[in-house]
Amino acid sequence: METLKSLIFVGTEGIYHDHEGNGQYLTTMLNDAENIEADFSRDYDVLADGLDVYNTVLFYTDVGELTAAQETGLLNYIRSGGGFFGLHTAAASFRESEDYHSMLNGFFNGHSPYMDFTVNVGDSEHPISTGLTDFEVTDELYYLKHNPDTSHHLMHAYDHTKDETHVMAFHHKYGEGRVFYFALGHDMVVLENPSFQEIIRRGVLWVGNRL
Repeated sequence: METLKSLIFVGTEGIYHDHEGNGQYLTTMLNDAENIEADFSRDYDVLADGLDVYNTVLFYTDVGELTAAQETGLLNYIRSGGGFFGLHTAAASFRESEDYHSMLNGFFNGHSPYMDFTVNVGDSEHPISTGLTDFEVTDELYYLKHNPDTSHHLMHAYDHTKDETHVMAFHHKYGEGRVFYFALGHDMVVLENPSFQEIIRRGVLWVGNRL
């Protein structure tokens, strides 16, 4: 398999997560995987005119603002076939950028207390989730403004604090590009979870058309 080049983008103004430290950890983890070469960046300018050297971009971001050039550059990259992986607070980022959230089909709408819960694999046939079984995590269980009719759901979780079930992972196309969103990722407790790590690796490969 040809080596996949992925950018881990952590431009962020968030204060509730160690995005830089966690992002560096994810970058190292992906570089240790076979057939993946990952770079780490907090430079917003790369979104406007620097994505073409990458097969995929993973957003582990929070809050922040995109200029028109940065949003256009990102969306054109995906429309043209670039892969996009939104992780955890990617749904809470760039809250004034309607086109970004339309591409993602997800907008942060709160979360549960930091707690233990089970992630259920709803589709075990997809390349990202094949062979995976339900797994336990300690994390924030995210609630999203999301249109379930335009994305395919892979995983979900039951929130006993609200007696509700919420989507945890989904994918769809945006133009020629593949988009995957995964709601977990608060801190190192979940980042070190083997199932989480496998989904990160597979997700990057899948949006990059390697799976």
